[in-house]
Amino acid sequence: MNETGLETPPLAPGDPAGSRVGWKAALPWLGAVAVLAYLFWEVPLRDVWMAAQGARLDWFVPTVGIGILYWFLLDSWAYAYLISRFNAPLSWSEARAMRGVTYLIAAVNWNVGTAAIVLYLRRFKQVPALESTSSIFFYENFSVLALVTLAFLGASSFGGEAEIQQIQGLSGWMLLVGVAVLTLLLGSQPNWSWLQRLRGWALFRSFRLTRPRDIAILLFIRVSYIVGFLTAFYIGAHSFGIEIPVSLALASVPVVLIAGALPITPAGLGTQAATMLFFWEDYGDPAAIVAFGLVFPIALTLARVVLGLPYLSELRRLRESD
Repeated sequence: MNETGLETPPLAPGDPAGSRVGWKAALPWLGAVAVLAYLFWEVPLRDVWMAAQGARLDWFVPTVGIGILYWFLLDSWAYAYLISRFNAPLSWSEARAMRGVTYLIAAVNWNVGTAAIVLYLRRFKQVPALESTSSIFFYENFSVLALVTLAFLGASSFGGEAEIQQIQGLSGWMLLVGVAVLTLLLGSQPNWSWLQRLRGWALFRSFRLTRPRDIAILLFIRVSYIVGFLTAFYIGAHSFGIEIPVSLALASVPVVLIAGALPITPAGLGTQAATMLFFWEDYGDPAAIVAFGLVFPIALTLARVVLGLPYLSELRRLRESD
């Protein structure tokens, strides 16, 4: 898979680069095997299967369906605002098409979302790759700030356990550092020469163009997006009989989301379940926790594919527009 996230140039048999690419592609699957082996050593597969069969689908299925639609509409609105503000006019309809295409691509390769957006904008909006990357990087900063803020609030209200106190301390420091870095990049002071050069990098172009209104809108969207995930995790967990307190959900779900984003396994397969088991083992049957941790990301992926199907023609147009 090259930088576009769509195609890989053919490699000659025996080409060392081919073996490197093969090993690189295989590593996440090896990670998934290791994580799943650990999970099923801790909790027998048969128990996990039975727990999955006992889930309340009348809660779980609507939660996934409503959640996917909510995130799709909210995220596409964010990109319509973001790209129109910093790069080129992008309507909400066009942003929905772009997001639908990335859902389809991610089902084949889970780690190319940003590359697909950059490619889409370059092909159809003539936005240079560095400019769109700058906008996406700017937006993702709000994801980190929202995650650590919610984790800090949840850990502060839950308290007690040593692991939660560690989340509180770590998220508190991350929040302070994140706000400080963002303030330095957005402002003009202090005007140290090295900092001025840093602010001038192409990656920080969107930071230089931003206004307070942009920060307020994008932060609101991102917090709303993550609160949707918190709600979905909370209701979804209860549909599997896992009675987690709201404060624990606030503290732990951001960590679960970060674990799922790590390139250890494909699409966070197993890593989310292992993280849930670590934090939630006192609030539900271990088999139910592992079952939910495995079923939820798979259900999200399938739902995204269904939502992306109306944009198959857009995907074909993207692949053919060289």
